[in-house]
Amino acid sequence: MLGRVSEAEDMMQEVWLRWQKKEAAEIQSPKAWLVSATTRLCIDQLRSARREREEYYGVWLPEPLVEAANTLPDHLADLTDSLTMAFMMMLETLGPVERAVFLLHEVFDYSYGDTAAIVGKSEANCRQIIRRSKASLLANPAPPQLPNDQARRVVEQFAHATSTGEIDQLLDLLMEDVTVYSDGGGKVKAAGLPIRNADRVSRFLIGIRRLLPADMACRFATVNGKPGMLMISSGQIYGAYSFDLMGERVRNVYGIWNPEKLRHLARFL
Repeated sequence: MLGRVSEAEDMMQEVWLRWQKKEAAEIQSPKAWLVSATTRLCIDQLRSARREREEYYGVWLPEPLVEAANTLPDHLADLTDSLTMAFMMMLETLGPVERAVFLLHEVFDYSYGDTAAIVGKSEANCRQIIRRSKASLLANPAPPQLPNDQARRVVEQFAHATSTGEIDQLLDLLMEDVTVYSDGGGKVKAAGLPIRNADRVSRFLIGIRRLLPADMACRFATVNGKPGMLMISSGQIYGAYSFDLMGERVRNVYGIWNPEKLRHLARFL
C-alpha cells in the first residue's frame, strides 16, 4: 500500500495499539477488524503523503525490498509479482482508495462485497475500479522471468559493461526502447526524468558510473522479486538496481539512490 518500509512498520504499530485498546467482545472477527483498520489507516496515510509525492524531486520509486526468492515462505513468494517496481509504479497512478480496492481484490483475493465494506464503497464502484486498474496493468504486461542463473549472468554483464565503459557491450544488453528510472530524491545526483532509448540510456549509465565512489562493488540480489544488484561503498549500501528483463536483454532499469530509502538494507551487508 505505502511503498515505504518505515511507514508500513508505523502502520503495524498503530494498528496494534488500537487493537490493544479494543474490548474483545466488540470484535466479531479479529481478521476482518485488523484488515479493515490497517487498510483505512493506509488510505489516510496515502492521502496525507500525496503532496509530498507530488513535490518529490525527480522520479519516485518505492523502497527496494531485497530477499533471496528461495528463502521466502510460500505465502510470501506468491506475492512476488505484486512487489515488482513496475507493479508498484502502476499502483502510484491510482488514488488511495482505488489502490486499496485493487490490492484487496486482486492480490489478497477478497470478494467485491468484503472489499466494498472495508473501503466504504459500493460493490458496483469497486468493480469499476478493478476494471480500470486491470486495463492499466494489462497495457504493460510483465515479461516472463528468466531462470535465476541466466538472470544473474545478464546482471553481471551489465555491471561489467557500465563499470568499464564498454558502451558496445552495454548496447548489446539493452532493448532499443529500454527505460531507466532513477530515484535520488534530490539528495544524490540522479536523472530528474525517465531516460528512454538504448543510446541515451547507455551514455547515461556509463556517465554516472564515473561519478560513483572508486571502491564501489556490485553484489547480485533479488530486488522486488526481480534480478538486481546492490551497490556497496565504504561498508554501506550506496544504491540498488532492479531490472525488468526480456529474454537476455534489459527492458527497464530501476535505480534507487536516495539514502533514506536504503537504510533498511543495512542487514544485507
